Amino acid sequence: MILFVSGATKTAKRFPVGELIVPSAGNDPSSLKLVPGQWAMDNGAYTGFDATSFVRMLERFYGRLGCRFVAAPDAVADAHQTLTQWPFWSTLIRGVGFVPALVGQDGMTVGDIPWREVGALFIGGSTEWKLGPQAESLIAYAKTRGLWVHMGRVNSMQRIWEGARKGVDSWDGTKYSRWSEKWIPEAVETSAAVHAQQRLGV
Repeated sequence: MILFVSGATKTAKRFPVGELIVPSAGNDPSSLKLVPGQWAMDNGAYTGFDATSFVRMLERFYGRLGCRFVAAPDAVADAHQTLTQWPFWSTLIRGVGFVPALVGQDGMTVGDIPWREVGALFIGGSTEWKLGPQAESLIAYAKTRGLWVHMGRVNSMQRIWEGARKGVDSWDGTKYSRWSEKWIPEAVETSAAVHAQQRLGV
């Protein structure tokens, strides 16, 4: 598992973490690490989606290689609205050369998802849902299809280990951006422990 931190976090450059670009940050791609396979783009819907900022973000990063996924705009805790928006935004994201990630939301089941169109899975939704059986089933099914799985709002060591157990590949959390000097080193240590345990098959 790898931590993805907001691209606005300078601390991220000093640690082996990935970058999660958000529309509102207005990042200049040349100022970031953008290690292939270790960066992605979010849509900002959790704090309020702005279509103009989202599209401008895609324009700024157009042609940059190695983006793991772009989270297609979603509706927080609303599976129906998220799936309704998916065809338009996923087509746009793929059209500009990026991999669209479907954001899992409350009520979404394996049978609801157009898996052939999905390039990655982003586990969003309410805390209760994302830690529950429906989200776990989505993660398991996504992994059988070889998809990258990211989990949002992971702000505790317990949740990191829980995500690892379920097969999550990357995660993000607000505290790693807000209090980066304190929490990123701890997250890096936990991630290393997860990898060590996985190598041992424990």
